[in-house]
Amino acid sequence: MVKLVIIYGTGSHNTEKIADAIAIGSPNYRDLMMPTVQKFLNELADVDLSGKTGLAFGSYGWGLEAIQAINKQLTSYGVEMIKDLCIKRMPGEEELEICRRVGSLLACKINNKEVKCAA
Repeated sequence: MVKLVIIYGTGSHNTEKIADAIAIGSPNYRDLMMPTVQKFLNELADVDLSGKTGLAFGSYGWGLEAIQAINKQLTSYGVEMIKDLCIKRMPGEEELEICRRVGSLLACKINNKEVKCAA
């Protein structure tokens, strides 16, 4: 059975609303990811994640540094990343639909199914 883990940090619950499906997210926090998310990612250094599928996601105001840093760190651990999910500020219905499509894309990818949805 394929298992799915959702890890995220949130300050104003924007990133929490995006969480769908390895996926790790954080809002941009002073041009970095949330310290709790960074700590968690650092602790993954000794875990064999090679060949796993991953997604970096989060909300942002101006910069994408947190999401890009999550992607870079997971990639360095051997995770095969799908396209990042970046939502500007509070997600509305349109953005939540994008989140659902990206979640479906991730689910299809981890189940080795042909992906026919666009993210």
